[in-house]
Amino acid sequence: MSRNIRVAVTSLATLEAVTPPYNLAPTDAAQNLERGITILEAAGAQEVDLACLPEGFMAGGMSGEQIRLVAEPIQGPAYERVAAQARKYSMNIVAGFYVLEGDKLSNVAVLIDRAGELIGTYKKQFPTPGEIAHGVDPGGAQSVFELDFGRIGLAICFDLNWPPLWSRFASLDVDLVCWLSAYDGGFPLRAYAWAHQYPIATSVLSYHGRVIDIMGNYAASTSRWTRLAVCDINLEKRLFHTDGQAQKILELQKHYGSRIAIQGYTEEHVFSIEPLDDTLTIGEIIREHSLTDLRSYIRESEEARSAALTGE
Repeated sequence: MSRNIRVAVTSLATLEAVTPPYNLAPTDAAQNLERGITILEAAGAQEVDLACLPEGFMAGGMSGEQIRLVAEPIQGPAYERVAAQARKYSMNIVAGFYVLEGDKLSNVAVLIDRAGELIGTYKKQFPTPGEIAHGVDPGGAQSVFELDFGRIGLAICFDLNWPPLWSRFASLDVDLVCWLSAYDGGFPLRAYAWAHQYPIATSVLSYHGRVIDIMGNYAASTSRWTRLAVCDINLEKRLFHTDGQAQKILELQKHYGSRIAIQGYTEEHVFSIEPLDDTLTIGEIIREHSLTDLRSYIRESEEARSAALTGE
């Protein structure tokens, strides 16, 4: 069966000040919380499967000295407001909070399921030096979580700058990565999506929360004027290299007809297959036509190289 999900990405647009330093709007935690809840209500009305709120969204527009003032226990009052929206609209939510546990302050992404239950948390592995100076504790373990539609990985803001973190998501076979941030991220996100063939959903304190597809293209985006963007993603979509497989494209189109969509990319020497029939999986297509998806082909190439170097 197909795995089509509807994802909502958001921006809080806290970058609205018109006087220096321009990017810090005068706001407070209560205002940010209400803005986040309003956005979640709009996402729920569009019947999304997953909605994302930005990194530490209640602290948007605040200075580092103020972070501890908006921090709460992991399931504090603000968390409960967000979890109530998950229950009300039967949607999964990823949201960013500054969390205070004893005297330890953390930058955390929380994952809440459709019933409003806490599925898990991810602590930002690589806080900025400024965050650390203001008491934010770096995280350790990288986690992947199971939802009703698949496996998702979580990352936060400055984590963007550590490629091994993103390649590990691929080794853990994630279906989607959610990146919560203060800033837009830009090209590196597109590069990771393409390099590892998983879609990325981003939500930010700035302007452009985005859905990035497995080719590294923007599938949806918020803007200066829109706080919410909704996008349908087919998690069964896969990329394939043309080596030894290009001749099968026409055969596939003839065999499956309107049950699949195929898109070819000349410069990259790849093509994508997307099942459109709910009764058809990408695994069935691969097995029936002896295909190798791009991620598997890369692994096979590495194994062949290793064997050649060792003389096996």
